[in-house]
Amino acid sequence: MKRKLTSDEIGRIIVSRDIVCRIKMWLMGEIYDFNDGGDADSRELGILDGRLECAESLLIQIEKWEDEDE
Repeated sequence: MKRKLTSDEIGRIIVSRDIVCRIKMWLMGEIYDFNDGGDADSRELGILDGRLECAESLLIQIEKWEDEDE
């Protein structure tokens, strides 16, 4: 039989989920910024490309971790 969670444990879970949601929203913003890169020069495009790769990879990894927890 599973034990009941304490109010502190529930609070930590809620905060953790909120933080993960905020991280995912920030990463999606990074992806949007790349797609909206418009007038960037080649140096800026290189930086944006690296940020895009990092953001996409981290989003994929977060989804894998979330799937493992379900």
